[in-house]
Amino acid sequence: MATKLIVVVGATGSQGSAVISWIQSHEPTWSIRGLTRNVSSEASKALATTGVEMVTANSNDLASLQSAFKNANYIYAYTDFGSIMGDCMGRFAKGEVSAPIGLEANKIEQQHGRNIADAAASVPGLERLVFSYQASVETLSKGKFTKSYHFEAKASIAEYMLGLDALKGKVSLCQLGVFTTNAIKLPDFFGIRKQPDGSALWSPPLAATTLLPWIDIEADLGSYVTALIAATRAPIEVLCVSEWLTGVQWLELWSKQTGVTARYEASDGIHKAVEPTGIMEQMSQTMRFMDEFGMKVQEPGVLMPEDLAKEGVAVQQTKVADYIAREDWSSIVD
Repeated sequence: MATKLIVVVGATGSQGSAVISWIQSHEPTWSIRGLTRNVSSEASKALATTGVEMVTANSNDLASLQSAFKNANYIYAYTDFGSIMGDCMGRFAKGEVSAPIGLEANKIEQQHGRNIADAAASVPGLERLVFSYQASVETLSKGKFTKSYHFEAKASIAEYMLGLDALKGKVSLCQLGVFTTNAIKLPDFFGIRKQPDGSALWSPPLAATTLLPWIDIEADLGSYVTALIAATRAPIEVLCVSEWLTGVQWLELWSKQTGVTARYEASDGIHKAVEPTGIMEQMSQTMRFMDEFGMKVQEPGVLMPEDLAKEGVAVQQTKVADYIAREDWSSIVD
């Protein structure tokens, strides 16, 4: 059997590296081509030592993507709103972008996604494009929340991909839940903080009773991606979740693992914040959507993980406790 080639966009990022690691462990006959903006980075060099073909490509450069996608059987792709927003912040400081900067970031991210789609559509032998997306908050809230620009960008990209004739029957979508790593990587919004008395306080802008689909990207994302590739039909849209937990349940697991007494106290800081870029309002609307409508509100046809069994494929779903056990919490507990 001929070796299959999978191309992974953003190979050195958390999503790309997780997908690559899973494929190396579970699909050892596949060839892997990783795309990065800087093949000289330490992360890129490290992947190259494991046998990944590292190639320079940029999602804002259609020609570079077309070259990098050549001969691909499968593609895994996502767009990086965070880095785009960071660039827009710098431009805002120089007076080059007006508030809300999320609108500019949304426009750029949509173009990145369309470039990925157009480049993928030019690959004659492509069998599957799996894209990491989010559902439209504006649609699911029936127009109540209109400023979740990062969700809206990915929803628009997914719609564009599904509408391309050259990609008919080739696109499937991973709707990602809330990253388990947010608790340590996004301290301004999700951070667990040590208190003077040695206890810990977790005060994200979400109600204690809000049930969230936590996704352990490092452990489980690759399983979802390969399942969507293996499925006999496309499109399939699936909510990628490791485990459903409220914030209080999550924190109970954390406290048990670390031995640190902890309490949950929902914060309304970003809901009240007034700042010039509009980022806080964007994040506030996203969190308010999760509180009010819940992440189980779905567009028609979106599958839950258990539904994939009906498609003849299954996915790995680890426990949040597994993630907590392997994370380094020394910055909080020491």
